[in-house]
Amino acid sequence: MLRYQRFLAVILPAFSCYCYFILLPLGWHFPRAIANALLNLVGGGWTYYSWRECIRILSPLLVVALLGIYALSDIAYTVITFNDCKDASAEIETQVAEAKKEMKRRKIA
Repeated sequence: MLRYQRFLAVILPAFSCYCYFILLPLGWHFPRAIANALLNLVGGGWTYYSWRECIRILSPLLVVALLGIYALSDIAYTVITFNDCKDASAEIETQVAEAKKEMKRRKIA
């Protein structure tokens, strides 16, 4: 089983349980609830949801957004602090030179 398959095997049932146990017993349909919650947060509160209800409805989206921010910051930090390996670079250059000599000897290139 691949890593993304394991991830989906855990996330999809958890998200389904969230939708079932939080939203449906309250009589909300999921897309309409998200749309109304977003309009409440952005539009200044003209819909019928309180701030707590908006946070509860949008919590999965907030978690995904926070994980995305964490992933981007982790990648940026790793790229910034990446170390140069001069020994490995020299070794690769000698291997490339040997490969070119071998190819010339075999008349490939």
